[in-house]
Amino acid sequence: MTNNIKITKIKLSSLSKEDISDMLMAELRLPLRFVEQLADVVHKKTSGHALFAIELLNSHLRSSIIAYSFQKRRYSWDQDTIDIIKTEDGVAGLIASNLKSLSPSSQRVLQILSCFGIQTNISLLQLLENFQKGIICSLDTLVDKGILDRAYSIVIFAHDLIQQEVYESMPLAERQMLHLDIGQFLGEQADIDKTSAAMIPMKIGFDRLQLDDRDSIAGKNMAHSSLISLACDQIDSAGLDIIRDEGLRVQFAVWNLYGGKEAYRWSNSRAALHYFSKGIKFLGQDCWHKNHVGLCLELHEGAAMALFTLGEPENVIHYADKITSNTTFEDSLEIHPILLRSLSQLSRHKESISRAIHSLR
Repeated sequence: MTNNIKITKIKLSSLSKEDISDMLMAELRLPLRFVEQLADVVHKKTSGHALFAIELLNSHLRSSIIAYSFQKRRYSWDQDTIDIIKTEDGVAGLIASNLKSLSPSSQRVLQILSCFGIQTNISLLQLLENFQKGIICSLDTLVDKGILDRAYSIVIFAHDLIQQEVYESMPLAERQMLHLDIGQFLGEQADIDKTSAAMIPMKIGFDRLQLDDRDSIAGKNMAHSSLISLACDQIDSAGLDIIRDEGLRVQFAVWNLYGGKEAYRWSNSRAALHYFSKGIKFLGQDCWHKNHVGLCLELHEGAAMALFTLGEPENVIHYADKITSNTTFEDSLEIHPILLRSLSQLSRHKESISRAIHSLR
């Protein structure tokens, strides 16, 4: 019976920009010059898929993003608003499934961008052009395909599903190495050795926590410091497992120290704690018994100071005790005021007095 049924397969090709322009001109009763930009955005955000294009336009009408203007006596919309509207999940899935059809160079650019999350500043991409040639010239193509969007100085994945697909399609080992390579490149651009004189040392005061304000962090120093933080983020994302060389671990611990100081200077104590803690992990458990006691001391002092600012006295005591147990009395002097105040905050007054007296002996 079923053999007598005639089946006709209909293949629906994607809509071109011209097809969408024609549809908009017919439905909105507007000439081409009014709908051309709108048609371009709809095509990018739907990859020309007819059902998605219709649904996107209907959603804009329902939400009054596209609405009839009695003043203009025609349909109108804010082009900037439409440009930055997030791509729908279904469209994102469709785009993500076609990523493998891109050229190897375009795929590599997307992989690099995905390491920074869903958005990246264009100035950073201009710098990364020296890391991977062709990033900047690939952007227009990737925007035209609806994979990326540009909003002012920011380049954004059209949907987080696309970024996730690009990022997770890389094998773990490849992903870690890419993070590491990017981090090392950015760290080298920051040139910490040249900026070390401008990096402001932290001071721990009894009455308040403060930073030495001898220098300004504006201009060139600010640019260097931002790169240091970005380098640390990439290296920390790579993970400790793939970094076997002790020299590199020490170098990355130093970078995290600078990243922590930079974050603390901007009153971001949580980020500062993250960098200081990562730096300590790079040095390992026996950091006090190596030739890097000074670095280990600075990282522990930074972590204790950040925790004190965050109001976590129990954890302050944890780091302070490590300092007092592994350094000389002279080297641990600066941590004692914070340690005593943390004990007082926990109402451990007798212990605070006992430790204070012990310190004076």
